Amino acid sequence: MKKIVVVSLVAASAAFGASDAQIMEFYNAMIGGKQGVSITVSDRQKVSDKSDIEVVTVTISDGKNSQHDVVFTKGDFLFPEIFDLKEHKSYSRDFQQKITVKNLAAVYNKEDKKNIISLGNDSKKPTIVVFSDPECPYCRAELDKIESTLKESNVQIILTPVHDTTALQKSFLVYKDVAAAKSDSEKIKALRKYFAPDYTVDQKAVSEDEVKKMDELRTKYLAAGVRSVPFIINLEELKK
Repeated sequence: MKKIVVVSLVAASAAFGASDAQIMEFYNAMIGGKQGVSITVSDRQKVSDKSDIEVVTVTISDGKNSQHDVVFTKGDFLFPEIFDLKEHKSYSRDFQQKITVKNLAAVYNKEDKKNIISLGNDSKKPTIVVFSDPECPYCRAELDKIESTLKESNVQIILTPVHDTTALQKSFLVYKDVAAAKSDSEKIKALRKYFAPDYTVDQKAVSEDEVKKMDELRTKYLAAGVRSVPFIINLEELKK
């Protein structure tokens, strides 16, 4: 599964007096003051009402993509993870998931409907949202079983390629054909056409402006927390 990461950090060791400024200084030291990368503390709260440990969200951005790291602090110490042995719970994973859902919801709920490929319309079924890429082999595998998936849930697909120009071109062509489709089967046919491993894009078929639009679409979701594709989330979580 291909991943997009702006900066990869492991926050271990101790930090003296872990104020926001000191945490940012710690991160800047870890990345060696990399030019064009900004570090900010975007959120800070107690792990729970009964705990004096704080969870801190650190946002790392290169101006185009962002990554949100979760670290924990108590007194003079900074920790990358806390495990609740009684509950068998990873606090880092739990808080990271909450951040991702919150950020995705903020973007998704403002999304133009033309960028959401909807399959299935059964009010009795749940709906899943799939972030996908025409050149991702795992996304192709997900598309291969779409008919089975639709027996259990409605599906919404948003194309957020982690691959470059040709994947963006294919994404535009998918949306173009889906817009003209009159049924789910026609939408699926269009998806499979451009997701096919042997499909080659005619370089005159998609303009630079159209590629740019697809890049802007994917960038929003990568910045919100989509780190790999296919990324699947329940629509209900985005609507809370």
